[in-house]
Amino acid sequence: MKDLAAKGCRLCGHSCLVDRRKGRVGRCGAGVDVGFAQAVIHYGEEPPLSGLSPRDGGSGAIFFSRCNLACAFCQNWQISQTEGGGVDIEVNELANIMLDLQQAGAYNVNLVSPTPYVVEIALALSLAKSQGLTIPIVYNSGGYDSLRALAIMDGLVDVYLPDAKIGQNPLLAPGDPDSVAMRLFGAGDYATVNQIALKEMLRQVGHLALDSRGLATRGLLVRHLVLPDDLARTTLVLPWVAENLGVETCISLMAQYHPNHRVRSDDLREFREFPGLTRPLSVREYDAAVALAWELGLENSFIQDLAAATLYRPNFNKPNAFN
Repeated sequence: MKDLAAKGCRLCGHSCLVDRRKGRVGRCGAGVDVGFAQAVIHYGEEPPLSGLSPRDGGSGAIFFSRCNLACAFCQNWQISQTEGGGVDIEVNELANIMLDLQQAGAYNVNLVSPTPYVVEIALALSLAKSQGLTIPIVYNSGGYDSLRALAIMDGLVDVYLPDAKIGQNPLLAPGDPDSVAMRLFGAGDYATVNQIALKEMLRQVGHLALDSRGLATRGLLVRHLVLPDDLARTTLVLPWVAENLGVETCISLMAQYHPNHRVRSDDLREFREFPGLTRPLSVREYDAAVALAWELGLENSFIQDLAAATLYRPNFNKPNAFN
C-alpha cells in the first residue's frame, strides 16, 4: 500500500507523480511522513459532527499540515501553505492521537485535509481499530481527491465531509482549464475532479444517516462556501448537486467567508479583478443562496449565521486554534 502514495503520487487531481519514497515532495509539499499540525476537540463543525452544544463531546479534529490545494483565502493557511506549520509524525503516533481523542470523549475522528496522507491514515486506522477505536471516521477534505485516494479509504471512512468549492464553468470546452478556479484554489480542473470525487463518496457511504442523538454515523455531507459576487458559482453548484447527487444530499451552506491569507482588503494587487473578495458576504447574497437551495428541494441543508465570518478564524500559533 505504501507505494501507492510514495512512487508516482496520484492521490489528488494534480497527479504530480512525485516519488515520495526518495525524499522528494509533491506539489502539496508532502513527503514520506505525515504532516501533523494539531488535534483538538472541535465544537464548531456542523451539529451532526460536533453535537448540539459545547457540553457535548465535540468532533475530534486532526489537522494535517500541507494541502493539495492553494486557496487564496484559506483560513488554515498557517498550516496548509507555510513551512513550519506542523511536525512530521509516524503512523503509530497518528494511531495514538486517534485513540486519545476517543478517550477524551470525541464523537468522531475528524481527518482535516487528509488527502496527501491517505495511505498512512489507512495504516493508522487499522492499527487504532485493533487497539479499540470504535467512533466514526470523518474524511474532511477540500474535495480535490483522486479515485485512487478514495479507493484506499473505501470501507474505512464512515462520513465524507468534502468541499464543493466552485461550479463548472459552462463556457469552457471539456479539458480546458478554469482560470478562476486556478487563481482562487490552485487547481484549474477543480470542478471536474470534484464532481467525480463527490459521486464516488456518495457511492461508498450513501446519504447522511444520524443516530438517536442526531450525530452522524455514516454518509455524505457536502460543504459549500458561498463567496461574494457568486465567485464560487453557487448558482451552478447547487443545481448540480440536486441533479447528480439527489435532493436528499445534506449540504452545509457556509456564510463564513472573510478576506484572509493572500486576499486581504489592504493588499489585493494580485486579485484586483475579483473586488468582491475584499469584503465579507452580504445578507442579500447569502439569502439568495439559501433560497436557491430550498427552490431546488435541497431541504437537508445547514444554514449558517453571517456572524460565523467573525467566529471561525483559527490561529494555529495557539495550542488550540479555536480558543
